[in-house]
Amino acid sequence: MTQTDPESLHYSAVRDRGRIYLAVFRELPRRYGEAEAISVMRSASRAHGLEVGASLAHLAPRDFPGLLKAYFMGPDRGATYSPDVKEISDACLDVQMMTCPLKDGWLSMGCSEEEVCTLLQCARAFDEAVYEEAGFDYELETWAPGKTGCCRTKLTEKAQK
Repeated sequence: MTQTDPESLHYSAVRDRGRIYLAVFRELPRRYGEAEAISVMRSASRAHGLEVGASLAHLAPRDFPGLLKAYFMGPDRGATYSPDVKEISDACLDVQMMTCPLKDGWLSMGCSEEEVCTLLQCARAFDEAVYEEAGFDYELETWAPGKTGCCRTKLTEKAQK
């Protein structure tokens, strides 16, 4: 695990993306209702995730070290999300994110924990699409009040259908 650097360009860029998410999310319910706002946010997050996932597809079916480096460590060697690798093997990659500029930013902008959880459910569609498009099966646990860190992800080789 690495320590987060809140001054890093990557951390700041993701936190700023969170500001945009929040502004859009607060406007959509006024116009269309909360259910439609969540649907729109998840759809937009998913579309972005599909693009990123396609760039990682060469790592399937089980280049977990490559996926850790390319996706979880990112351009700042893990400073943005401070990934705590619980397991990395030929069969699995299990990572607990200890920091998250989206969550941290939303909390610092005065969002309630409930609102942060809703926003994380919208943002999780990005990760779901990344893992699906890249060709991995996954279990994704988003942050909830009282939990350490932020989201936790367990990736395995895609099961044959």
